[in-house]
Amino acid sequence: METTTYNMIYLLSNFFTIFIIQRFMWLFFSNSEQNKLLTNVAYTLYFIVTSLVYILFAVPLITLALNCVFIFIISLMYGSTMKKRMMYSTYIIVFMLFPELIVGAVTGYLHFSFFVDGCYSNIIGIIVSKIMMFSEVLLLQNYKTSREQQDVSWNVWISSILIPITTLSYEIMLVRDNDLSQYKIILSVIILFVINISAFYLYDSLSKSYVRQSKLSILETENTLYSKQCEIMQSSTKELQEFRHDMNNQFIVLSQLIRTDQYEEAEKQLSHLTALTKSKIIYSTSGNIIVDGLINYKLQNALNDKIKVKTEIAVPAEMNIETTDLVAILGNLLDNALNALSDVPEDRRNITIKAVFSQGRLIIRTSNPYVGNVVCNNGKIVSSDHSPGHHGYGLNNIEKAVKKYKGCMNIDYTGNYFTVDILLYI
Repeated sequence: METTTYNMIYLLSNFFTIFIIQRFMWLFFSNSEQNKLLTNVAYTLYFIVTSLVYILFAVPLITLALNCVFIFIISLMYGSTMKKRMMYSTYIIVFMLFPELIVGAVTGYLHFSFFVDGCYSNIIGIIVSKIMMFSEVLLLQNYKTSREQQDVSWNVWISSILIPITTLSYEIMLVRDNDLSQYKIILSVIILFVINISAFYLYDSLSKSYVRQSKLSILETENTLYSKQCEIMQSSTKELQEFRHDMNNQFIVLSQLIRTDQYEEAEKQLSHLTALTKSKIIYSTSGNIIVDGLINYKLQNALNDKIKVKTEIAVPAEMNIETTDLVAILGNLLDNALNALSDVPEDRRNITIKAVFSQGRLIIRTSNPYVGNVVCNNGKIVSSDHSPGHHGYGLNNIEKAVKKYKGCMNIDYTGNYFTVDILLYI
């Protein structure tokens, strides 16, 4: 009876293993299945072959070898290079073997041979090892998501731990009940795995929902910047048309002032004409909506604020960088610079902005004068004494985005000039 019960539990746990392997594959290969039908066939063959061989022979070496072979075969169903498939398949084997070795040691299964029948038949042990694998892959997924700058809430972290632990604890209490029939033990294990499999799909649904929400947020940002860019260009075009319409009359008046030797009045008229031509300046015309929209929108009041602007913008219309990251970097740089310039005397206000893309590298620089002292804490800039707290948050957000692209950031604030240089590999 015990052996039959254990075999049934093993089959259920091996079915659950399919979902664990699938999650590992998604973790390492980003769910890039090349052929869904062949992928399902590979998983099905894994279950059938490994289950039959284990029940008939139960030789640890054979079981391990089959798992290595089939996990590599399954990896072939996902888009990647051969080197990465071999490497990630090894990772998956190690992650799956580790809980089994720990559980085997804890349950007293210490002295066994890889070459003969293992004779392991601890029901609780096999359930615990599978739940540990499940917890491993969920925690790794959370860690990967966090590294990719996507916030993982504490609710997700806690549920990743509590769901497996609570269901496992309840199952152990049930299985340890000697009066429990074989039917009830098997049913309870089925319920255990169903709950945890459901957690798989719930996690996926939440992740997809987050991605959709992020994409909508990015689209909204792009539309806002595009709208601002259009407003600025439309305003500039309208003012230029009005200026051209009135140009002849202005020149007639100017000519008359010169002929009558009213040079002072003529100079005022020329100053007025010059101001009209500069009322709306387009600082960036690269064709990249995000870059142009941000720079032109942020600097639309630069002329009124007596800020001299120097730009060098040479970027393609599209770059391999997420909109949110580009906005975080460029937007915070411009905000920090303009905020610092508000405290600088008008005759010293100037800003240099550079954004150049070349050979997969994006180089960004902003440089502007500042007044006062820069406040640092543990080697990091947290604020200036004229704008407490402002630089700290902005630079932290920039640093997070830069790290995502394996880039580097250098800050120099000597000679009363604050200069930020950023290099991104995109």
